[in-house]
Amino acid sequence: MKTRFRLAMVLAQAVVLFLTPCFGKNSSEIVRQRERNTISLELEITKKNSNALQRLMSFLNLEPNGYATGFLVGDHLVMTAYHVVSANLDESKKFALGFSRNDELQAKVYTNGCQAKVVKVDEAADLALLEVCGLSKQASAVPFQPNLSQDETLLLIARPRGDRVISQGTFSGPYSMNGVDYWSGKITARDGFSGSPVYNEKGEIVGVFSGYDWTRKLAVISPGTRAQKLLEEYAARPRP
Repeated sequence: MKTRFRLAMVLAQAVVLFLTPCFGKNSSEIVRQRERNTISLELEITKKNSNALQRLMSFLNLEPNGYATGFLVGDHLVMTAYHVVSANLDESKKFALGFSRNDELQAKVYTNGCQAKVVKVDEAADLALLEVCGLSKQASAVPFQPNLSQDETLLLIARPRGDRVISQGTFSGPYSMNGVDYWSGKITARDGFSGSPVYNEKGEIVGVFSGYDWTRKLAVISPGTRAQKLLEEYAARPRP
């Protein structure tokens, strides 16, 4: 059993090394710095207005039924995608979780077993700012990149289910969704990537992973300028 466990650990380390991109002279250091800020989010997705039996069953089921990613942008502040905290799921994901297409859902977000609080959102840009607890990490200030060049190298760092996943790709151009301007990139994705930070070669934040267009095979990215604006608006809020 111990031999199998050691073998599994070696294989896991090999996968991580294989997934770590090498796109610049200081890329390894940039990855180490930025991945410290990346946080795994556990979701408890339930029906709104559930009856007493459904609430009891939800209480007894202590395991999360969804996962996403966020990243530290301040002291106990985490940025993620709005649809993560709103539980705005498409029909296929509703069915996969045992809900019907007409069910209205709600989500609670946890970090290390501690429930996060939503403090600011930009619904149109699919962004949310969370106040979290249970974290000892301190976020370092990360600059935002306002503009991108065609085929510019991108780096996505995700923590689905606590796993460390790094995906390298390139900028593909502007992308319009529901009348809102987004970025798009040629980056592979999977469940749990929502809310992941996307960086350039210098480690500057390009944007936040919002979703994937399977028809065009493009990652949809909420621009870093919108994320920066949301953070600035929160910082400028009236204090009690």
